[in-house]
Amino acid sequence: MSDLKDLMNSLTNEEIIDIMTKLGADRFEEKGNAIIFPTICHNHDSADASMKLYYYPKTHTFHCYTECCCTFNIIEMFKKRYELLNVQYDFFKDIVLKIGGGAGRQKEYESFYQPYQSIYTKENHNAEVNIPVLNKGLLNVYTFYPTVEWLEDGISEEAMKIYNILYSIQENKIIIPHYDIEGNLIGIRGRSLNEEDIALGKYRPVCIEGKMYNHPLQFNLYGLNFVRENIRKYKTAIVAESEKSCLQYSTMFGQDKNIVVAACGSTFHKYQLDLLIKCGAERVLIAFDKEGKTWEEKEKYFAKLKGICEKYKNYCTMGFLFDSKNLLKLKDSPFDKGASVFKSLYKIAIWVDAS
Repeated sequence: MSDLKDLMNSLTNEEIIDIMTKLGADRFEEKGNAIIFPTICHNHDSADASMKLYYYPKTHTFHCYTECCCTFNIIEMFKKRYELLNVQYDFFKDIVLKIGGGAGRQKEYESFYQPYQSIYTKENHNAEVNIPVLNKGLLNVYTFYPTVEWLEDGISEEAMKIYNILYSIQENKIIIPHYDIEGNLIGIRGRSLNEEDIALGKYRPVCIEGKMYNHPLQFNLYGLNFVRENIRKYKTAIVAESEKSCLQYSTMFGQDKNIVVAACGSTFHKYQLDLLIKCGAERVLIAFDKEGKTWEEKEKYFAKLKGICEKYKNYCTMGFLFDSKNLLKLKDSPFDKGASVFKSLYKIAIWVDAS
């Protein structure tokens, strides 16, 4: 084991970049004492991942500041990637030898390298994913307190009560319990209110007595347990980025009309679409936060949204919101400016179907 540790510790920055590129990272930044990569530790597609995966050469460790919210080494990085992509792997051949090959120590290691695409296997979308259920008593350490920040963001106290939004006095953090479609507690996320914490990511899993209560976001949709019957009734679902959008819609139009769920990020997976279709959705509207400063960036964002819809258009009618009238500020969600602006955006929604 000491030899393996020595091998990991011997990797240079260039070799780490080479290995991460082969694992699917399409970009990197060098900043201060860290190398920053897209969060491919929990995102299938590097292009959709945020730059929140930090590699620290001094300790030879990675730290994901979003969903994983933990520290791990290069071996665990391989494991995370393979398991995310549902790939069968041999520890020696597919991890140890690839690390050795990445370090350029032995020529024979190079033959074990495969192109990034070759480690993809088709996702088994029909497979049931069993996320461990948590004891709801964990939430007893928090209190109900309607924060000024969310009240000013157009979220009513009633909506906070419906979604069981809580508050951590000790951490100055909004607590957001995540439930599966049946109402089981499966994760707890926090919305940081301290500026120093926000720099590492506004939304992160919470830690109680040293244990991190994260869950695989790609296998659930926040708020679905609260609106599943509305989706069945209206045959339509709206997919937002963040949890607060669900509460904003509830405040604006009433919980009895609420059809909004949150992907908790700017990616949308087939498993999540399947959850909506099982609830009776025939139309799914992507309502992600506004991106793009320059025309080039806006065109790229438009293509990204359209690409999601094109990918799934054979399963149901897909659509997306795009702020062509400049009603929103950069990073605003379609729900941030109130009911009137949302209705205006909805009227110009772009729909894509199989025909």
